[in-house]
Amino acid sequence: MVFQLSYGIEEALTPIDGRNKHKLNSLTPFLSDLALDKYRIMVEVRYLEKLSEYKIIRKLTTAEIVSINQLIDTFGKKDYQDIRKIELKTNHEMKAVEEFIKQKLKNYSSSNVEKNNTKNSSRQARTIRKKKNSLGDIIEMVHFGLTSDDVNNIAYALMIKDTLQKVFIPHMALIKKILQEKAKTYKKIAMLSRTHGQPAVPTTVGKELLVYYTRFNEEFKKLIKLEIKAKLSGNVGNLNAHKFIYPKIDWLKFSKEFISDLGLVPEPVTTQILPYDSFIAISNQLSTINNILLGLCQDFWIYIMLGYFKQKVIKKEVGSTALPHKVNPIYFEGAEGGFGIANALLEFYSRKLSYSRLQRDLSDSTVRRSVGIAFAYSLLSYQSLKEALERIEPNKEKILEDLKNHWEVLSEAVQNFLRTRDYKDAYEKTKKFFRGKTIKEKELKEFIESLKLSKEDKQKLMSLTPEKYTGYAEELVGKFTI
Repeated sequence: MVFQLSYGIEEALTPIDGRNKHKLNSLTPFLSDLALDKYRIMVEVRYLEKLSEYKIIRKLTTAEIVSINQLIDTFGKKDYQDIRKIELKTNHEMKAVEEFIKQKLKNYSSSNVEKNNTKNSSRQARTIRKKKNSLGDIIEMVHFGLTSDDVNNIAYALMIKDTLQKVFIPHMALIKKILQEKAKTYKKIAMLSRTHGQPAVPTTVGKELLVYYTRFNEEFKKLIKLEIKAKLSGNVGNLNAHKFIYPKIDWLKFSKEFISDLGLVPEPVTTQILPYDSFIAISNQLSTINNILLGLCQDFWIYIMLGYFKQKVIKKEVGSTALPHKVNPIYFEGAEGGFGIANALLEFYSRKLSYSRLQRDLSDSTVRRSVGIAFAYSLLSYQSLKEALERIEPNKEKILEDLKNHWEVLSEAVQNFLRTRDYKDAYEKTKKFFRGKTIKEKELKEFIESLKLSKEDKQKLMSLTPEKYTGYAEELVGKFTI
């Protein structure tokens, strides 16, 4: 990723908009303050179109639809700044957006549409010229019957939906692929396992990667299937104004269609705000995924410490200002820290947003606004983890050396084999020989020779080696990485 210095980042209050800004540009179109206003405008525009479809306002011409959609398509920094200027007067974000749209519609002219829409056919262009300043009669229907959260909840739902589909899921898919490929590649490399931090029966490098692959993959699939809900139900969820003024319209049907057309799941039963249960489900799911990957970071940090993995040396990079020899596992460490910050917020969302006082209080708005922080730190960690995994490879010599130094891990095989031979005090006998000791190959074979077993049984036990005692580790990788 090419680093490009952005003007003003030196004044950023967090690394998200400071030194890490260049890593998070993919989130800007979906989670920035500018993006929020753009999504709000899109909801208001789609609402006008739906009102026209239901004949609440007159039928909009093709040219007029093109014109009002220009509010979305051309929305940029200047428009965002204009909204902020309006907000200085209104002291209300959503009202500022509403007033901005109204001002734009007042200033509508066919020449602007024609200039900005070069793909129009000649017939459409003639229609545009005939309809100059034709939107003045619908201006007061902008935001008709809506409460702020009718727009905001939909805007946030779309922001999160687009972030997941266009940014998170592709990044997660890359991590999934790396874990899958490495599990396959390293499936035959026998490795000493550790339970309670102590040497335990052997496993394989590939199988331990498989554990994280399967856990991650299962939760990843659940994330993809999660529904994202939204509502359009008025001030306290009953569409009061809508029904009073236009009683012949089926506003429940209108609301359901409107939400569905935006690719969201309608929630008809609400207060002034949408219950946050679907957002909480997403937060919980992301937190679960992040925790799985956080555990992976911690385990591989330890494997690197044990010398089981080598890290790629990048000549121009510096590991330490004091110790020139160092190659630190900074990407695993950075990912671990980022997941921790992200999950602190995601877990807070689950607690805080599960309840709103009576028909609504505004504290949820402050909390909801921080979603970009949680998502940004998650994304930074996905990027760091990907980099970390691509920079390591097994140190086969060190892994094998550790296996050969710990023949005591075969105590499980010995004591269970003796049980099958009805050997008296099988467990106690093996415990007495093995417990608390580091056993070498020669010592183990002498112990086996001392046992009262048939020649064939002794030969079977003598054939044991730590490298070969890996059970179904290799087969599991083959079965579950298809």
